[in-house]
Amino acid sequence: MKKFLLVSLAAFFCFAGKAQRPDSVQRFVDSAINIMQQHSMFSSNVNWKTVRDSVHHLTKEAKTYAETATALHYAFNKLGDKHGYLVIDGKAYRNTTFGSAPSRINENMKVAASKGARIYKDIVDGDIAYLSIPFFNNQTKAGTNAFAQQLQDSLCSVVSPKTKGIIIDLRLNAGGFTQAMIVGVSNVFGNQTPPVQKSYVGDWKIENYGIDLNDTFRIQLQKTCGEYTKLPVAVLIGPQTASAGEYLALGFTTRSRTILIGEKTAGYTSGNNGFLLPGKSNGIVVAEDYATDKNGKVYTDGVEPELAVFGGDDFFNRPNDKKIRTAVKWLRRQ
Repeated sequence: MKKFLLVSLAAFFCFAGKAQRPDSVQRFVDSAINIMQQHSMFSSNVNWKTVRDSVHHLTKEAKTYAETATALHYAFNKLGDKHGYLVIDGKAYRNTTFGSAPSRINENMKVAASKGARIYKDIVDGDIAYLSIPFFNNQTKAGTNAFAQQLQDSLCSVVSPKTKGIIIDLRLNAGGFTQAMIVGVSNVFGNQTPPVQKSYVGDWKIENYGIDLNDTFRIQLQKTCGEYTKLPVAVLIGPQTASAGEYLALGFTTRSRTILIGEKTAGYTSGNNGFLLPGKSNGIVVAEDYATDKNGKVYTDGVEPELAVFGGDDFFNRPNDKKIRTAVKWLRRQ
């Protein structure tokens, strides 16, 4: 009897030591890898058998979703995705190989960015309307419509019959929801299909100062103050202009009498798509394609200005800002 008991205990501890991860955790891991493999534009660069085997080995003793994080970070890094990110238990992870280019961002613009995402408006040099469009990423119907209307109201407050041109400042626009930004200045674009493509968004165009989003909901201005499609526009860009800010800058390139002024953007020109993972506060955002303009040009590494102006930023003292002064000169020649 004693011998049988010892054998039984030994078998128990052996089994316990090799206990497999719960099925729910295995499904979580498989779901994450499947999304990366099936939806990332960089999927073909990855040996998925090797990655799956490695992740399964690293997570063999994981009991919770959080305990899979290190292994899934490894898998995500293999994509080489600069723009996407992984969220597990509410904690976001980005590929640490990539980062911003702080050496290209001067102190003046760092201070301006530290004030947070704000809309700035002004009248420059007497008859030039100025509007700074910030980061915005509330993707609810109420949030997008409110932001678009706020942009429009801000623009309307600085445009008058004597306005000679418009400066759209995207130097502090680090991204967010492109369509809400476009609707906010849709009377500057006019009715058109913007040239910038994102495969997962589907067909959408500006119509009657609004955009329909795949039958999900409509972003629509409730009031406008006129049509400004014939006014010249100077768009300011720089190293903090990223993601949706870059798409918005490219959107302006369809207009006649429009120019991009400043410095090369941050280079987050991939179109992202998000997917939920099991549990709460878990998901993956992966890059699915690159921005493409009306001529079919693909933007893989940022947007270059048509008129380069390096340095000289003085964001809160606009008459002294070199890029704004350059924009004013260009607008007056139109």
